[in-house]
Amino acid sequence: MISPKDFVEALKERGVSNFTGVPCSFFQAAMNCVIDDAALRYTMVPNEGSALALAAGAYFGGKPTAVLIQNSGLGNLINPLTSLHMIYRLPVLLFVSGRAYGVKDEPQHEIIGKTMGDLLGALEVKYEDMPEEIADFKKSLEKALKLIQKKGQPFVFFVKKGALDDYTPLKKDPGAYPLKRIDAIKIVAESLKGDELVIATTGKPSRELFATADRPENFYMQGSMGHAASIGLGLALSRPDKKVLVLDGDGAILMHLGILSSIGHYKPKNLVHVVLDNESYETTGDQDTTSSSTDLKRTALACGYAWVDETVTEEELRGTLKIALKKNGPVFLRVKINRLPTEEIPRISSKYDSPEIAAHFKKAVLGEK
Repeated sequence: MISPKDFVEALKERGVSNFTGVPCSFFQAAMNCVIDDAALRYTMVPNEGSALALAAGAYFGGKPTAVLIQNSGLGNLINPLTSLHMIYRLPVLLFVSGRAYGVKDEPQHEIIGKTMGDLLGALEVKYEDMPEEIADFKKSLEKALKLIQKKGQPFVFFVKKGALDDYTPLKKDPGAYPLKRIDAIKIVAESLKGDELVIATTGKPSRELFATADRPENFYMQGSMGHAASIGLGLALSRPDKKVLVLDGDGAILMHLGILSSIGHYKPKNLVHVVLDNESYETTGDQDTTSSSTDLKRTALACGYAWVDETVTEEELRGTLKIALKKNGPVFLRVKINRLPTEEIPRISSKYDSPEIAAHFKKAVLGEK
């Protein structure tokens, strides 16, 4: 096991002081260690493809950049990997978490965890498991850096669970907003009459909805981060007779923000888009998102949503939901929440497997028993 500080120092000693990526719990310690070090730079980006493209720009600027991502995000960077870095021969060092890579994990990680080596091998991208002792890691890192500089190509380290030790980040302010996410979700659930269809984004929002208001009309996303609004748009256009509510997060919506333009263009009257915004990737280590400097409400309005609003308190949320659910959409509601985590939330897989979630939901959509 390598301490996060030793991991970061090994990279810094070899000229890598810039970092980017999308958080994963497997190396949240390393990310937080970078963020807390004033001599290093961590650049927040919305998705893994953007992280890789940013690393290309930093390379042109003479700043080698390490990219840290969860393996489920490999799909987001295949395009810039193959059509940017590889064809222009731009060296880059990637660290990819090994979710479901030799260990049991949640269903959304199973396929990529078993195939990520084969996938990179098919693309002729060099990779290896990151050594779990610092001396061995330094040797492998030296070889990898020499290879990518000589060949002008990417190199990937797979980071297994437990390869990096724990790290206590600098304490962050949980925020002044009074609502916790789970309390906001309870209020949303209580506002429903019973037949509305809910798409809940991956991670804690799905798990907290499952824990507080499990029903067949809920589709719990496990993975495919950033695509809740796209699923909601497809459903709303297919079933204009049904009210569709998308329960989204700030990190998730920023990942594929362009879908707001599609929603605004097609204007489904039955779509209500609720974004729970704590300005954080709270689930994977409480790293900041960029939502604090992005006016999502005005963005949705500019994209063509018919009605937009923002709430902070429980009273505001209850009152606004009553209006929002009656409005012709698309409706956009940003709910500012704090970063306080909810402990001991059950995983959805404790009751349902993924095909069961989809089957129950489709029956509810079609009114089948």
